[in-house]
Amino acid sequence: MKHLKILIPIASVLAMIIVSCQKEITRIEPEIPFNPFDTIDYSDGILDDVPIDSASFLGLHKYIFSKTCAVPGCHDGTFEPDFRTVQSAYNTLLYAPVIKNDAAGTFTYRVIPGDTALSWLHERITTEDEILGRMPLYDTLYPEEREKITQWILNGAPDVFNQSPSLADYQPVTYGFIAYENDTNGMRLDTIRADFFSPVQVPANSNVEFWFGFYDTDENGVYQMPSSLEENIIRVSQDMFMNTGYTEYTFELEPNFEPFYGPTYYDPLVEVTYWHHFTIDTDDFEPGKVYFMRAYIQDNAHDFLTEIPDDSQLYIMGYFSFVVE
Repeated sequence: MKHLKILIPIASVLAMIIVSCQKEITRIEPEIPFNPFDTIDYSDGILDDVPIDSASFLGLHKYIFSKTCAVPGCHDGTFEPDFRTVQSAYNTLLYAPVIKNDAAGTFTYRVIPGDTALSWLHERITTEDEILGRMPLYDTLYPEEREKITQWILNGAPDVFNQSPSLADYQPVTYGFIAYENDTNGMRLDTIRADFFSPVQVPANSNVEFWFGFYDTDENGVYQMPSSLEENIIRVSQDMFMNTGYTEYTFELEPNFEPFYGPTYYDPLVEVTYWHHFTIDTDDFEPGKVYFMRAYIQDNAHDFLTEIPDDSQLYIMGYFSFVVE
């Protein structure tokens, strides 16, 4: 009992200390800054829907594509273009590759900004071809609706942020080279090498004619004739990086129409034409030494030369080389 009597006063003291500590704690609530938007009265219709411009892509989607084209079994995600949303519609139209084309294979993309003649979408909604048929099914667009789509394309096919996209105009590439002893009537030499990335073995005391194939497209993916390329020079040196000691030649340009196939960057099953060629006298080169070749060309979309191969393409520098036997 004595112990109990002692414990009771101690518990009372502890309770008093806790209560006194709690009384000393004060909370200071932060002052909320004034928000001027709290004074706006939203009940008077000030934020009613803003009318959508029917000539914009947002308007085309809202009033035409989503209602007329994104119907079950059609462009509802079953197949492209996908008109379910504004984003999917735009992404599957602008520079989207054509899957079903006309008989002549005229079209590359569904929509090319500013060009109705090469935009497959425009062809599908305006065609008079009874076999191909006009879209949508049963030709349900009004003339005014077709005109809005036409004007949107001609105005640069801008997105919902009024930005017109563009494709990159890539630099020219090569699909390889071929070589003959003397001329195209001579023996084919470019296949005489230890492996694909080893130097071509060319005979001494002879002339060797090299033909290079270059491939270029514009920003719309349209093939450009190799004759439109500029500069058109080739350097030959024992230095693979062409820093010193190179001999420079100028390409002659004319088509070699013999059927050859692209061995490097190009589809090896597709016939290609070689345009750029130059001739060397192998007596000008030291036998047994490897000589590297590098081409310098320029298309009209770039203000700098394209090097083929460039310094980063170590794996292919051996392919663009030869050794005099």
